[in-house]
Amino acid sequence: MIVYRISNSLYSNDISGVGAKIYGARWNTKGTPLLYSSGAISLAVLELLVHSQFKHFSIELDLLTIQLPSNITVAEISQKKIKAGWEKDAGYTQFIGDEFVRNRQDLVLKVPSAVIQEESNFLINPLHADFKKVKIAEIRSFKPDERLFTIK
Repeated sequence: MIVYRISNSLYSNDISGVGAKIYGARWNTKGTPLLYSSGAISLAVLELLVHSQFKHFSIELDLLTIQLPSNITVAEISQKKIKAGWEKDAGYTQFIGDEFVRNRQDLVLKVPSAVIQEESNFLINPLHADFKKVKIAEIRSFKPDERLFTIK
């Protein structure tokens, strides 16, 4: 299985989940490592845009293609099973993500994107025994189209 991630070029080789551990995010609290990825490059771009506070990017970005082990079972939080309004309840989603990491039962958790709920992000657990099998298949420079920053 292939997933995608856009990263600051300085940290592209680091897929340990340390950034999420330091800052926390939608699906994890500070102190819990988690690697965020998307099922499509376009969704990875949209996730980047909604979390960006810049009119344009002055940092170098890379697109990571991440290869997940083929023999894994992907756990899933489906749109049908998640509570209504989840996208506005960080405590709820962080509890789910923190439990996913702590339990170490699954390597990957498929979750709906808050940006496009019909599409999916894939949370990768750095504490899972099979995490060492997660590989960066490719890193390439990524420059978003400047028109994305002028949408009004």
